[in-house]
Amino acid sequence: MPGASATPRAVFPAGLAPAPHAWLARPLPAGAVDYPASTYRYGSTQNGNLRPHHGVDFENPAGTLVLAAGRGAVVFAGNDRADQLGPAPNFYGNVVVVQLQQAYLYQPVYVLYGHLASITVQRGSWVETGAQIGTVGGTGVALGGAHLHFEVRVGYNDYDSTRNPELWLQPYPRRGTLAGRISDSSGQPVALAGVTVRSKVLDYPKRDQFVNTYLTTYTSGNLNADEMMGENFALNDLPPGTYVVTASNGKTTRSQTVIIKPAELAWVEFENVKQPATWTPTPAPSATP
Repeated sequence: MPGASATPRAVFPAGLAPAPHAWLARPLPAGAVDYPASTYRYGSTQNGNLRPHHGVDFENPAGTLVLAAGRGAVVFAGNDRADQLGPAPNFYGNVVVVQLQQAYLYQPVYVLYGHLASITVQRGSWVETGAQIGTVGGTGVALGGAHLHFEVRVGYNDYDSTRNPELWLQPYPRRGTLAGRISDSSGQPVALAGVTVRSKVLDYPKRDQFVNTYLTTYTSGNLNADEMMGENFALNDLPPGTYVVTASNGKTTRSQTVIIKPAELAWVEFENVKQPATWTPTPAPSATP
């Protein structure tokens, strides 16, 4: 399976990368929390305390409706005790997987909805975008509380074929997306580097709030970059404006300025960043996938 370390370096003009697959609607209804939790983004580990995250989480009360993010065929609907979809049986609990009608680079695309309290579709059924497929729950290994675990899988419906959902979800209206890559002198991605994204000048300061967000690059292992970009971090739903992106390996920091535009994907890259000498291994047990 392709991993972040196997993805070639991306090259884009003027810091702007193509956004070929912001196809997915939010998987929750209006009024629900429909943005990914910032504390456990794709590829992160919560400072080594949790398993590397292969998706994103939407934190909502149990019973909140879960909606299809894209149209396609239901290829799995049930409990994963016997049919293992993750690293262990009953990892996702009640789970639905939809193969999207649209392919990406001639590869099938699957969307997984995990930890559901209830399932309202059957295997083999067809769902349209926005159709109810279940409700938020805390089944499987979701010991941290009720939430929707949401994955995008490309090529194969398995745990090692995930991609960052923040690059697949349609941004909010008048919002844009940032992706980037931090690599060492040999072109290999730097794992778990710190990234700070801070708004410098917003286009609409009276409407939008100041942004100061911290995240990390993807950890090492089977966390996959997009085939067209080779990114190792991404952040969705940024208000338009001028931003300063800072990368840190724990000893040195470097910054670049990037412009975020509505409905576009901005790209930033840091090269020749030294790999950290050591980092804390991620423990196998986890409260959530």
